[in-house]
Amino acid sequence: MRLTSSLLGIFLALAALSNLRQASAEVGDDEGVSFFIPSGHDTATNEDVYDLLRCARALRDEGTKSDGASKAVASAIAAAVATLPPIQLAHTDHTLHQVPERARAYLPAAIDLLARIRSFAIAPPCLDRPGIPTTTAGPYKYLIAANLVNCEAIMPYWILEVLRLGLLLSGNSMVLAGFSQNVANAQGSASADGYLPHISVYESGSKDNTVPWLLVAEQLWGAAGMRTFVVVNGSLTRQMVTDPFSGKYHKQHRIQFLASVRNAALEPLYGAPPGTYDNVVFVNDVFFCAADLFRLTHLKADIACGLDFEVWVGHKKGHMSGITQRNFDQRRRRRRLQSSSGASNAADASTADLTLHTSINQMSDVHLDELVRQMAAEGRIRNAPVKIKYNFYDTWVSRDISGKQFVSDVPYISDRRTRDILSKGMPVPVKCCWNGAVIINAAPLVNGLRFRSGISEKGECDSSECSLLCQDYRRVGATRVVVDPSVRVAYVPWSKSFHGSLSVGVGPRVPWSQVQRSGALQELEAIWNDTKRDMATDCIPLGTRSEEADLEKVRSVDLRLVNYTQMFLEDRRQPSQQPTVPRLCNLLMGPYGVVDYGTAFDDLRFAALGKNTITALTYTANSTVNSLQFTYGSGSGNVTATVHGRPFGNHSSVVFQPGEHITHGVVYYDSDGVIKLVLTTNKQRNTTIGGRTFSTNMLESGKIHQAVATPCPNDLAYAGRFRLIAIAGTSDIRIRSISFLWTKIGGKV
Repeated sequence: MRLTSSLLGIFLALAALSNLRQASAEVGDDEGVSFFIPSGHDTATNEDVYDLLRCARALRDEGTKSDGASKAVASAIAAAVATLPPIQLAHTDHTLHQVPERARAYLPAAIDLLARIRSFAIAPPCLDRPGIPTTTAGPYKYLIAANLVNCEAIMPYWILEVLRLGLLLSGNSMVLAGFSQNVANAQGSASADGYLPHISVYESGSKDNTVPWLLVAEQLWGAAGMRTFVVVNGSLTRQMVTDPFSGKYHKQHRIQFLASVRNAALEPLYGAPPGTYDNVVFVNDVFFCAADLFRLTHLKADIACGLDFEVWVGHKKGHMSGITQRNFDQRRRRRRLQSSSGASNAADASTADLTLHTSINQMSDVHLDELVRQMAAEGRIRNAPVKIKYNFYDTWVSRDISGKQFVSDVPYISDRRTRDILSKGMPVPVKCCWNGAVIINAAPLVNGLRFRSGISEKGECDSSECSLLCQDYRRVGATRVVVDPSVRVAYVPWSKSFHGSLSVGVGPRVPWSQVQRSGALQELEAIWNDTKRDMATDCIPLGTRSEEADLEKVRSVDLRLVNYTQMFLEDRRQPSQQPTVPRLCNLLMGPYGVVDYGTAFDDLRFAALGKNTITALTYTANSTVNSLQFTYGSGSGNVTATVHGRPFGNHSSVVFQPGEHITHGVVYYDSDGVIKLVLTTNKQRNTTIGGRTFSTNMLESGKIHQAVATPCPNDLAYAGRFRLIAIAGTSDIRIRSISFLWTKIGGKV
């Protein structure tokens, strides 16, 4: 089937213009500061999302039937991505005719699925000709990583852009061709089978439909041939932590928590052999254009970012909550969705009652609706009494090449050497950035660096985990950091003006070919070389008892004076040792393991400071201790504590008899966490958690550490005189560290 370019273009334009006047007039009905958002989309119900999940799973199941089927399904999905907005359908005719014969059987189902997902999306207007490179930066291996929570509004758009980004990074010729000025000359991978990125998403704590959308994404990305590591309902949530001595509660340190969830998203990299990944693409829950992030990979940087923006209307920040749902012929769209989906009877994706004609009509309908919503938003923006303004967001993390913080308004940076480069829209050398989406050289992470909180007890700035990562990178020699102002992301959908001159400080987007011709890349290299030994940067700490940065305490620090990076790496190589035994028995023994990983936990509130005794223990373990869950009881009944870690591996339970107490404990741990526990009761019953055995050489070499976790372990006079009342520690996908809190039998803490 051939698409008629001129008729389709006329149809889209006439349909959009016929609705523009009515939609533009609605600005008066839009209370608050969301009028600029291209609303009018159908909000997905649970039934809608799970219907999409069934269809995505059916398509993926088709690919599992054989290696040939897997490649055919993946090829069909890549071709379907080439039909998504902003690529004009009139330009996809050539691409669709290049689809291999076997893949064409799956093409209708693939296009239909993507169209149905996109129909629920709030989509900003990306450019169909963004002026990106026409080839990949090289045969690099990427891990796309993200942390998500409570972001269902962005998910239908986000999961498709991540899919498109993965295909661009692999050099897929069909997807690259869609963004090329000359479709016939696009230089993607000839086989469309380049190295496909892996995708790792860690989600925890969501109260909305983020989780079901992620399940859809996992099936879709997998069907496209990408390996996925998607964790939903993860155990890492920011908790209230108890001081074991005062009994007071306080929130877990914000940066410790954020570092732990970022590290959880990067677990596939940390656990992989060297050489598995060259770069990490870390994407926040932002609106972005996949083609823009693809451009960042060509800057040959250790850290590369765009600019991230908030939308302001006067003195109010734009937001997505409370968006009025405007109806643009919703009934017509719903009828088409229902008819083309086959009422979710997609058990066999290759033989469903879909044709290429009906699926492309479905995608055409999505293009039309999206165009109308965007044009209506443009009309409301023009008619608004107060104009929108884009303010730079990530001022806490970003530092210019002199080490000074970015500011939210023009000229954004204070360094005179690079301010003019930024205003021209050329790549700007900086010392740090994150800005909603970032490309990171994976080598320093493979060699031991991690997201972390500041070592504040030794004087390090209590700043963002992203700022500290930049500082760690700089200390180990990874000093090539850049911001490309032509790459822009935002926390709410933007208008078309977003791609133009945002202010006198940032000009319009610059095509990649112009960047190459201008000498900007050579200037970037020169400034990198001139400043690679400059270690001055601003410290912006968290406020005292605050969740936000304290801008009144900004100070300049020299990263050479104290090497906190080396301290961190040494601590990782030599985990926390057993505390020195004081003259009096220490009732808090530990921590044993790695305290920099995971979320902090403690059971003291369940133990009621020792009033409730331990009555049962449930655990999972294999070569490591993966999860622990204690039950505490008194005369009024039992209470089961939170599960710490992730229940994976052999599942076992122990029930303690009345009067039976844990009186002795031994912990085995290494540089990654707790690997074995041996607990002994006053009834001489042993419970071994973790089946790994160790040679004497491993213990003597220091690779494995053994700690007797009982008070006064070297004094036999105290043996059996203490009982365990509660545990504390850190955990994520396993138990990373553990501490034991004891009391004298018959006594109090």
